[in-house]
Amino acid sequence: MPPLRARYRPVPDDGALRLGDHRRYPGSRLLLTCAMCGWQKAYRPERAIDRLRQLKAGGHPTPVAALARRVAWPCPMCRRVKWRMELAQPADLDTREAKRLAGLYRN
Repeated sequence: MPPLRARYRPVPDDGALRLGDHRRYPGSRLLLTCAMCGWQKAYRPERAIDRLRQLKAGGHPTPVAALARRVAWPCPMCRRVKWRMELAQPADLDTREAKRLAGLYRN
């Protein structure tokens, strides 16, 4: 299985990217990456929004980069706690599939 970095292409972030912006990028995932060793895990943005709402700690307007500070568990590979979070799209997403997913979000 290829590493997650090869399966996902990061969305450019100027620091203003919010969690609710995932709808503008069809098929996007939140990519949690260990800053020390590079271990990665992808999450559905909807799941993160629901969890933040349960905790009354945010939702759609939460900055994507700020989510990494909420992760308190150590990396399973290097056992350190230094995370970064980014929004990423599948690398093999073609235009037809992107239009289909955009239609699902819209309706």
